[in-house]
Parts: sequence; structure tokens; C-alpha cells
Amino acid sequence: MLDSNPQAALMNDSGTEARELSANQSLPAVTIFALPKPFGGKTDLIQRNAIQSWARLKPDVEVLLLGDEAGIKETAEELGVRHASGLKSNEHGTPLLNSAFQLAHQESTTDYLAYCNCDVILTRDFPNSIKRLSDEAHFGQFVAFGQRTDLNVDRAIDFDQSIQVERLLKECQSEGVRSSNVCKEYFIFNRQLYKTIPPFAVGRGNWDNWMIHSAKQNRVPVINLSKMVTAIHQSHDYSHASLNRWGCYVSGAEAKENRRLGGGSHIISGSTANWKLTRDGLKKELPKLINPSFWADAPRFTRLVFDLLVR
Repeated sequence: MLDSNPQAALMNDSGTEARELSANQSLPAVTIFALPKPFGGKTDLIQRNAIQSWARLKPDVEVLLLGDEAGIKETAEELGVRHASGLKSNEHGTPLLNSAFQLAHQESTTDYLAYCNCDVILTRDFPNSIKRLSDEAHFGQFVAFGQRTDLNVDRAIDFDQSIQVERLLKECQSEGVRSSNVCKEYFIFNRQLYKTIPPFAVGRGNWDNWMIHSAKQNRVPVINLSKMVTAIHQSHDYSHASLNRWGCYVSGAEAKENRRLGGGSHIISGSTANWKLTRDGLKKELPKLINPSFWADAPRFTRLVFDLLVR
């Protein structure tokens, strides 16, 4: 049953399922769960690249694909990752986030869960960063996110071939475009969190801001991993959606309903962290008005708004 208070919904509804950190390091520490679109065309290439990059992170990472759209179960079997059916949708046929999070909790046993969009390539620095965060004993719980880098990827990547991975990373450095902090492609959190959340529509605006805003409201540390995690967002169009990007994220009925469910848009609060992970460990973020990274993101945010309006 959904909690009537969206802020309180973040927290654990029962302490009975809390787990001690596993001493067996051969077990996966995190389950990446995702909701793929129907497979086919360019979407097939993009999603297979993403899922294969995650699967390559075993044994530290377990991969769970949710949904019954065309090709999801078959692709999971082919790539050696897990699949769960029974994902619920709204009246528009859009998957519901509360159903996805409920399935992820039910189908996993790892200490951490990570929601990730199915067009994002991740590398070894993803589980390595989670391991570093888990070693910070003064954080009993946390929510982490990071910026993405947009890159046009026009080929299948074999992640078992180091030369192909190295080429991809070089292209990311030379051709990739860092996106704004408001474009959050993944969330990492302790499994005690987000067991009950509002029925947000996936792929529409505002729910991702609620994730961060609600964590802060409940005094859960929010950590920016942008300096330590490479998240390659494979550029794509929005032909799968009946609306343009502005409609999907701002003006459409589902985006507006997400905003209502979350109690607002929370653009700034939902896109800023109070901690950051660096090579020297966790560092406290400066307040927004004197934080150089906050002002450095302003041009990226402006560009994003322009792209939403014209595309």
C-alpha cells in the first residue's frame, strides 16, 4: 500500500528485512534493475550495449530486467541476466515506478539496488565506487547519483574486448558532451530505502527530482558520483514516445501527474547533492550559492532547456 506522505515513503517501512553486509565478497553487492523498451532497430543496439556493459561487471553486479515488452525476456536469457515479469502500467500504458521498485526489492537480495536507464553504459568504476561508499562506516544509508556524458554510439560494443572498450572511453573523452545534473540516469541506494513510493510514470518528468529531494527531507545523505563514475548515455531520438521531449518531461499529462505526486518539481533540490565522492574520498559539498560546480552546471542546464523546447 502506498504511503500517503511522499516524503515518508522514502524510508524503510519495516526494519525486519535489513541485512548485514555480506562477508563473502564473491556475492554481488548491487542489483542494477532497469525497464527496457521493446527491442528492435536502434533501440536494440543501444539497450544491448548497456545491458552487456552491466553484465560484464559480474560478480560485483547482478542485473535484473523488468517488464514483458517484446524481446525483454529473450534478451535477458541470451545475455545471462535475470528477468522478472508482472510490471504494472498506468492507463496510458506507461510503466509505473512503484511497481518496478517493488519488483526489484522482491527479486533481489543484494545490499544495494541501482535503478538505471537502459541506454547507459557503465564501467568498472561503478561497482568500485559503491564499494568505497560501503566502506564509509559513518553512513548507515545513502542515495547516490551522477552526471551522464552524451555520446553517439553507432555500433555494437564487445565488452570482453579491451581494445573496443578503450576506444569507446577515448571517444567519450574527446566527443562526449557532459549533461546537466538534472539529467539523472541512475540512482544507487540501500535496499532498506524506497520500498514504498508514489506511482510515478517512468520516462516522464519530475519523479527523478523527487528521489533526491525526498532523501534530503529524510536526512539521508545524497552523494554525487560524477567525478568517479563514467556513465555514457547513448544518444537517441524520442520516436518511441507519442510526445516530444518537452511533453514527456514538462507539459504532458503524465509529467504533470508526476509533479503532483511528488509535491512539486524540486528542480534544484532534486539535482544537487550534499556530498561528493572524489579520489581522496567523500567530501562535503559547499552550499549552492558558493559552490563552483553548481554555477558551472548553469550553462548545461540552459542548453538542456533550449533542446527541450526545439526538439
